[in-house]
Amino acid sequence: MKNHYIILVLLLLTQEAGAQDFKIISQHCYGGSYGDYPVSIIPKGDGFIICGSTYSHDGDISFNPSSDHEKGSYWLLETDDIGQIVWERTYGGSESDGPTNMLQTPDGGYLLFGDSFSSDGDVGGNQGGCDFWLIKTDSVGNPQWEQNLGGSMNDMAYQIAPTPDGGYICTGMAGSSDGDVSFNHGQYDVWVVKLSAEGMLEWERCYGGISADQGNTIIPTTDGGYIVAGMTSSHNGDVQCSGPYITNAWVLKLDAQGEIEWQQCYGGSHGETAADIIQTGEGGYIFVGAASSNDGDVSGFHGIHGDYSTADMWAVKLDANGLLEWQLCLGGSGFDNPIIVRQLEDGGFLVGGMGTSSDGDAACNPFPGSFEVILYKLSANGVLLWSKCLGSQGYNTLQDVFIYSPTHFLLGATARSVDTDVDCTLHGQTDFWIVDIMDTTVSLREEKKQEILLYPNPATNQTWLQLPENTALAKAQIELYSFSGRLLHKAKPSSHFYKIDVAHLPKGLYLVRLWDGK
Repeated sequence: MKNHYIILVLLLLTQEAGAQDFKIISQHCYGGSYGDYPVSIIPKGDGFIICGSTYSHDGDISFNPSSDHEKGSYWLLETDDIGQIVWERTYGGSESDGPTNMLQTPDGGYLLFGDSFSSDGDVGGNQGGCDFWLIKTDSVGNPQWEQNLGGSMNDMAYQIAPTPDGGYICTGMAGSSDGDVSFNHGQYDVWVVKLSAEGMLEWERCYGGISADQGNTIIPTTDGGYIVAGMTSSHNGDVQCSGPYITNAWVLKLDAQGEIEWQQCYGGSHGETAADIIQTGEGGYIFVGAASSNDGDVSGFHGIHGDYSTADMWAVKLDANGLLEWQLCLGGSGFDNPIIVRQLEDGGFLVGGMGTSSDGDAACNPFPGSFEVILYKLSANGVLLWSKCLGSQGYNTLQDVFIYSPTHFLLGATARSVDTDVDCTLHGQTDFWIVDIMDTTVSLREEKKQEILLYPNPATNQTWLQLPENTALAKAQIELYSFSGRLLHKAKPSSHFYKIDVAHLPKGLYLVRLWDGK
């Protein structure tokens, strides 16, 4: 006897079937006549708080502390429910300053974190070259305190995260070996800095070897420690895991005081990096990075092995001790660069970035060679479920994603031209592009689940679908998919009871989609 297990999915079906139809719910552009680049977006009420860098002195920017269009400043703005700016403010000095991310603080204010070359204006000092720079504001952008960290050389900031004690942990790369930087092993080190709630330095630590090492992302872990991910090109010093390769993705597990508990390197013979990492629900980790190899830990690379003009987004799932569980290359024959990974409520993962590919996994890109925003949905086991491209004929980059639900996302991106998906007034070279998108392949209305019946299930020869009484039969459509997403049957029901024949199908798992055109 053959058993056909059939899943009736209303809100999540299309995610599993791979047939997405995302609708842009709203979109807004913000900026001036020069370049403006968002880094973080946080919903606030019915509007948003957006942080980024600006090189403009006009348009939506009322004042820029740097008079040079070649030098950026921090820019923070709040919008209302229709996207109008409620208030905006810039921060920095006369040199180049740029944020890398933003946090909302427990008091309702904001902490902006990034780089600074300035020693005037809002910046209290500079220790030489590029410093880490933090500025804390209240809920309407008024500065409350600021702090710079670094030494006499360039020290570049990448990410900050809140810690359970109310303080912060941040990482980047340190070229200094003086000032706040206690020790540098070589060219550049991964630099991790623990701060109090007021931004005071509690401890700092460099990790690396004689070559260039970089910390791109850091988060607290559930055991009270931290996980750091980035890259290493060293083969000595703290780096105890590297192979005979040019560059490896490097992940370090630290205890609460910054001591290394374990470390792992990942990659192949042509260079890999880690861009973002999260701890997963079961206590493991997943990171995304860029891959250029097709050997070692990397398989399924879409580009040309060893050609550095091509790259894939690379998703790597780890267990709690950093051992590789699975990996997946995402992209096509072009250059595809990851920015974020997030775990969704359904246990799957959202991977986001930008790329120039228009083939392979990124066949959704209509403009070969042009950077488009690309989103991938992965199952909990690393199976690619769908991809979505957004953008225009300009240069579109993804910088941040806020997840409302597994089918509803808020994107912080950039736009340079008004066409295709971009439909807002641009102010100049590059604008903030804030996009609210939702998967509308299925109805956005919530049906009462008890009104929809599928029986028997599992089925052998046939199964019956009972539709809700309020279903508009003239618009209703029933579709049967294989679990891989292939459409097997489509029909318009003539009554609220519809028979689905499955006797001719092999044993397995199938998906039924019901919709009424709305």
